Amino acid sequence: GSAAPAASAPPPPSGPPRPGGDELDYASLVLAGPEDRGPRRGRLFPDSSFDAVAGEYRRRAEGVAALPLPRYAVRPRESAGSFDHRFDAAARADVPSDGTWHTVTVGEIPVGLRTEYLCVPSVEETVYTTLVVSNATGQALLAGPVEVTVDDEFLLTAALPTLAPGGVRRLGLGPAEAIRVTRRTHLRESTAGLRNNVTVLDHQIRVELANRLAAPAVVEVRERVPVTSEADVRIEERDGWAVPEDGPEEHAPGTRVRRVELPAGGTAVLEGGYEIRIPAGKALVDGNRRS
Repeated sequence: GSAAPAASAPPPPSGPPRPGGDELDYASLVLAGPEDRGPRRGRLFPDSSFDAVAGEYRRRAEGVAALPLPRYAVRPRESAGSFDHRFDAAARADVPSDGTWHTVTVGEIPVGLRTEYLCVPSVEETVYTTLVVSNATGQALLAGPVEVTVDDEFLLTAALPTLAPGGVRRLGLGPAEAIRVTRRTHLRESTAGLRNNVTVLDHQIRVELANRLAAPAVVEVRERVPVTSEADVRIEERDGWAVPEDGPEEHAPGTRVRRVELPAGGTAVLEGGYEIRIPAGKALVDGNRRS
């Protein structure tokens, strides 16, 4: 019989030498100390020693990072963004090694809290309870779950965004059944101008609020007025409504707000509206009534 020729060794890779996979594992590289008198001294080399027990515990520790986070929890790097924050624990804490999440008290950051009520009656005739959180300290409050209690009774768990020093955020706590809101509108169409060549659409808005709480309540009502890019179409607003202040909340174009303090058991009526003046040549086909 005949023997097959031996396979030739693969040619060495061309170009400059490239580091292997073990040399790119920076976490496992070891710096040769002064006891190495040869060429290894002061250079990084892959760790040749292997400790099976240490490797098993390292695997368990790294496996915790793959656990699903609790509801509303955010990883520190994501919540801190591009900033670094330091939090000094008040005391040592023992965390059981059972592969589940545990809450550990690191410290306390005093924040300002006030309850406000918000409604957008043009979208939904419901008043919502909100909690305005302000951070007047010099330390950031990172994002994560926050437990809301009222009179020492647990209400709900909400998601708190990262609150930078001096920041203010609003948390939604759900509908406020004790505060009622109703909205009524009336549209009157007429003409103006020397030749009645301008169509006037008068939108009148009436918002009624009723507070059934045993304490005063500050309610912010939001409405919207049309926005036009045409110079010959005029929109005239009624007084009493303001443009929202600049802040972390984003508002749609044309948003207007009005804040009112309702006494306990009290009511309030807010009047508003706007006029749209349209040249006759730009009137809508089949009428100008649009909701």
